[in-house]
Amino acid sequence: MDSRIGKNAKGYAEPIKDKPGSFRLYFSLGKDPSTGKYRRSKKRTFHCRSKNPKNWPAEYRKALDLYKMELEDINEMPNSAQTLAEYATDFHTLRKTVLKSPPLAFERESGYIKHIKEMFGDTPLTSLRLDDVKRAYSLALENGMSEAELYGTHVKLRQILNDAVANELLDRNPCNAIKLPKPIYKEREALSAEEASRFLHCLMDEPPSSKITGALILLLCGLRRGEMLGLVWDDYDPINKTLRICRQYSNDKVPRAPKSKMSNRTIAISAQLSQYLDSWKKIQEKELALAGYIQNGDTPIVHSLKALHRNNKDSMVSIAGNLDGHNFDRWFRNFCVDNDFGSYSVIKKEFTKNGKKHIRGTEYSGLVPHALRHTQATLLIGEGADIKTVQARLGHASPSTTLSIYSHAIESKDREAAEAFDSLVS
Repeated sequence: MDSRIGKNAKGYAEPIKDKPGSFRLYFSLGKDPSTGKYRRSKKRTFHCRSKNPKNWPAEYRKALDLYKMELEDINEMPNSAQTLAEYATDFHTLRKTVLKSPPLAFERESGYIKHIKEMFGDTPLTSLRLDDVKRAYSLALENGMSEAELYGTHVKLRQILNDAVANELLDRNPCNAIKLPKPIYKEREALSAEEASRFLHCLMDEPPSSKITGALILLLCGLRRGEMLGLVWDDYDPINKTLRICRQYSNDKVPRAPKSKMSNRTIAISAQLSQYLDSWKKIQEKELALAGYIQNGDTPIVHSLKALHRNNKDSMVSIAGNLDGHNFDRWFRNFCVDNDFGSYSVIKKEFTKNGKKHIRGTEYSGLVPHALRHTQATLLIGEGADIKTVQARLGHASPSTTLSIYSHAIESKDREAAEAFDSLVS
């Protein structure tokens, strides 16, 4: 089909039945001069990000504009000749440009797209069959691909082919007939209760700072690093001693919604952490005032002062912004090395400060920020907290996620329960 688009081509957003906010986008391309039949571009599925119907027209019009630009710049090949690799690439690109996929998720999915290209090469999209997929999967495993990596690739391929079905390029998705077992999560590294207590004391022995506060929140609340970096003072309720998690600050330095619906949550905090936050808020307020900044409800709890030019002159003004995640990780590694929770294989510098020896280097091994999240969950389960409570506190999408990740801790409690019952009836 000749899909070249004229300047007066009309775009359409066709609502998808029973899927509010989802549309199929296409353009009317006018009559085919040779056949006299009306032509249209291939349909493209689009999902609005906003839950408010009033915002949908603006979103799908923008998507139509982007689609029109593609059609103006590229003479599409016939659908029957489009390869799976090409369709997968287009699908992935749209995830970033139109659907605004989070950067970490987009980077992870890039690996799956690469696998799909390697596995299926120039296979035409419309000629893909169930046996083709099975043979490709079998060969990938023989060539050393892990079962976990294959599972992730399969999930992504199924998503891509479902999109092709929605765009009326395929009658059915061959991946739907393949059931791969979910990968078994490796046991997560976590601190023991004694190690967690020592880590807490090491933090409390340091002068209050943004980074110390961030590490305390990770340890005592089990938040993801991005959730901790996204906290502002309006999220802290000192009366009820709670923290509201409603955003995350990602590596692309753009505040965004939490990872999932369940990740948007309010959790209780201990009296110890509440007391520390009350104290830190006063310290931060004075620190920011010295830099000419007034603390308010939108000020990040874990902040970073950034110097900006004022009115393009030589004078400078400081603003309180979110702390960069990479900077926090760098500090965290150094803190762990200083307190025997990690080490550097290559030592670059050694110095003594306040009577304490410090080492800086590269090739780090040891505790990482995410391990504090696992520490929270493992110790809670060890103390008998029920799975639903742990799931809600961590913000997992479902209890099955919590059960899968922390099966080792649950099995340990199951053993204790068996022995405890045995002692009761013996």
